[in-house]
Amino acid sequence: MIKIDHIVEIEDYLTFERESLTKNEFLFQSIIPKSASSFEHNIVTGNLSANIWFHLRQFDKIVFQNNMRTYNPVNQSFIYPDIVVSDGKPIFREDGKLDNLMNPVMIVEVLSPTTAVYDKSDKFIACKSIPSLQEYVLVSTDTPEIEIYRRESEDHWTLIKERDSNNKVHFNSIDFTFELGEIYERK
Repeated sequence: MIKIDHIVEIEDYLTFERESLTKNEFLFQSIIPKSASSFEHNIVTGNLSANIWFHLRQFDKIVFQNNMRTYNPVNQSFIYPDIVVSDGKPIFREDGKLDNLMNPVMIVEVLSPTTAVYDKSDKFIACKSIPSLQEYVLVSTDTPEIEIYRRESEDHWTLIKERDSNNKVHFNSIDFTFELGEIYERK
């Protein structure tokens, strides 16, 4: 994790972030720069996001890809998930802006070699306390593999893994089932 000591207050981070040409996350009073995405990362993210969008177009949930900063009021963190689904109408942090989503029901991180450890550890720890969050999903770009951390109770999460591209995967939070191999098409 990269620390920038002179930016530790939330409002300082938001001012910095809103003026920045690059995206940065804010966890545990530290600034974490976001890295660029690979071809494979974009294909997997785009395929999964499109499938989720197509499914959700008839429901009261909205899918966002890459640029919807998500805010956790419990630990004062701000992240940019690869995919995030709001629980009904989006609720935003009360600061007059519509750029800090507060009611994600599902967060998806598509793993890359530079972010995998961070997404599986610090980022997941920061996200687990978001009250509305029901699923935290990790998707491999290298091979067909998905890990779904599903909230069973306030502090208890179960892990579901799938590695067979012909098998079905189900997201309980949005009642959506798909074949794992679908998100790897054109890769």
